[in-house]
Amino acid sequence: MSSGEKRELFKDLSFVNEINSMAVIGTSKKRDFFFLRNHQENFKGKLYVVHPSLKQIPNFDDGTEGRIYKSVKDIPDDVDFVFISVPPDAILKTIDKCVEKGVKLASIFTAEFSDAGTQEGRNREKNLLEHAQNKLRILGPNGMGLYYPKKGIAWRPMFPNQAGNIGFIAQSGGICNIAIYSTQELNIKFSKVFSYGNGADLDFADILHFLSNDPETDIILGYLEGISKKRGIALQNVLQNNSKPIIIIKGGKSPGGSRAAETHTATLSGENNIWKGFFHQCNVIEVDTMEQLLYSARIIDCYETFDIKNVALLSISGGYGVILVDLLAQEGINVPPFDKKIQEKLDDRFFTLGTSSSNPLDVSAQIYNSEVIYEIIDIALTDEKIDGLIMDLPTWYFNQNYHLKKDPTFEPNMIKALCLGHKHKKPL
Repeated sequence: MSSGEKRELFKDLSFVNEINSMAVIGTSKKRDFFFLRNHQENFKGKLYVVHPSLKQIPNFDDGTEGRIYKSVKDIPDDVDFVFISVPPDAILKTIDKCVEKGVKLASIFTAEFSDAGTQEGRNREKNLLEHAQNKLRILGPNGMGLYYPKKGIAWRPMFPNQAGNIGFIAQSGGICNIAIYSTQELNIKFSKVFSYGNGADLDFADILHFLSNDPETDIILGYLEGISKKRGIALQNVLQNNSKPIIIIKGGKSPGGSRAAETHTATLSGENNIWKGFFHQCNVIEVDTMEQLLYSARIIDCYETFDIKNVALLSISGGYGVILVDLLAQEGINVPPFDKKIQEKLDDRFFTLGTSSSNPLDVSAQIYNSEVIYEIIDIALTDEKIDGLIMDLPTWYFNQNYHLKKDPTFEPNMIKALCLGHKHKKPL
């Protein structure tokens, strides 16, 4: 696909990294200027307020600082980004003025567009795009917009202000809030988070294309309820040409969830099996919960990603080893026999009845001999066709109270064994 075709397929967002000024349009005294206060606390560039009647805002502008204007057009400086929270019937005039001003990106918090499920709402959204004239890029309506900690753009209080290397895309603002507030506990940091709501203009594919080329982003997370058929080609293109790890929760997989997704963001979520096959074809990691999404990002951020086709499996239970082999097969991962010389070395390390030295390795009660476990793992990882090792070990085996005989060397030896992945440069 030529660069010209790609430009038509995806809307340009390269200016996002250069946002240096913004205006909050429609801040309300009733809400104690909520959206203004959040940005005022963090934003590192020039910040303005647009309001038809307000002349003063406590602790922001006493009326003499030149930070409150009746129209975005009246602001003397360039405005890169606007956060809009005005009634639905005031949106079109607001958009017209933003276009005239040359604003690059608008986040529209206002709802009651296609999300309302009415013809009036759908018409309002269509008119919104017509007024934007393809000159103003829009996140929303019915979305929270952009969280960009490096620039201090944050729509909620107490959002972390430390930037990281993980990007996140979601239609749902609430999902974004959960992810962002969870970062401190999990010690992960976002580069950017996009809540695009109804996706009237910018959609999942556009934002994914931007993040896949963003030098500030190494890992991409997403919550996707669905995408229109005409944009499916764009999504497939960016997924197949992306080189970064992508982890996605697909919402609306059940009939009830699909109906909820349509009510939430007017999205058609599609058949679950089709999406599952699509993600598998495009090497997307699909997960089911926010916990899985965030912990997967944490693991990849710490340990990178590996091309895994064949693994060694070590278990204390032959039955559980069988279960794990089946689960791995569903993901296209094999548990193959060891090479002959490797197998001979392993045979010499298994001397307890009820154990098995073939792959999957069943160490049974031999788990208590930590020196031998170290040797078994070390030998298994020397097999050239083995890409990594999975060890099934319940955590209570580290508790000496569960052991037949207390051994002060057990825990340090097991820790050394678990570090053998570094020696062989294979995940363990």
